[in-house]
Amino acid sequence: MTKIRAAGVHLLLSAIVVSVIFAVIFFVWYPAPTFQIAGAMDIVFILIGVDLVLGPLLTLIVYKQDKKSLKFDLSVIAFIQLSALIYGSYTLYLERPYYMVFAVDRFNIVGEQDIDKSSIRFDELQKKPLGDVIRVFARLPEGQVFQEFLDSVIVNGEPDLERRPEFWEPYENGKSQIAAKIRSLDELNIETPLDAARVQRIRERHQDRYPKLGFVPVGSLKQDIGMVMDVESIEPIDVVKVNPWKNQNTGQSNTAAGRHETEAAE
Repeated sequence: MTKIRAAGVHLLLSAIVVSVIFAVIFFVWYPAPTFQIAGAMDIVFILIGVDLVLGPLLTLIVYKQDKKSLKFDLSVIAFIQLSALIYGSYTLYLERPYYMVFAVDRFNIVGEQDIDKSSIRFDELQKKPLGDVIRVFARLPEGQVFQEFLDSVIVNGEPDLERRPEFWEPYENGKSQIAAKIRSLDELNIETPLDAARVQRIRERHQDRYPKLGFVPVGSLKQDIGMVMDVESIEPIDVVKVNPWKNQNTGQSNTAAGRHETEAAE
């Protein structure tokens, strides 16, 4: 077998294994549109680099049919690939989105390990459906309970509303409040021609099936992003990588309690 053929066989086998893993990642662990939100692409690029590029390239370099150490060399390469695949897959599994939580004015993606599931009051919020996330409405408490919640977040440093399952309810319960927070795509902060092109692609992609589109910001991300919503069903359908925050809200409190107080003041 020649070097090129050996590297080609290695590439083919690696591609089959990686394709299976990617199918699980994209369709089970990170169903659309959560993959774009979760920012898992860095780990995916590492898996591609190690398993589809580095592995076959090393085989091309070390392969020599009569080489005495060939089995050892190929075993080392396979070990490196397998280690990277296991580590990357396990990391993606642990960080996979489990809940899509609407709290006050935005969506947040929350992992299973980020909350105390024993505090969940509704059975339908306990188990993640295959190939989807659990959609949740986090209801902000009122009266004395709100003050206690506010003190727990600001004074005691406890998790904010989106990570407090004792305040969670099924998504359907909050659709009227969520609908009130949906804004027109025209309100996105279009700062560059690329931003305008992204919004236009969203309109073209969905206008036939969803004639009325809007967006809600996605919180707790390094990159500004908006959740594209079907205004009629109040369901998230896509994401748009354009700044979703109103200019006048710059510097606004990032806690749910703080946002609620700001809105009340306005």
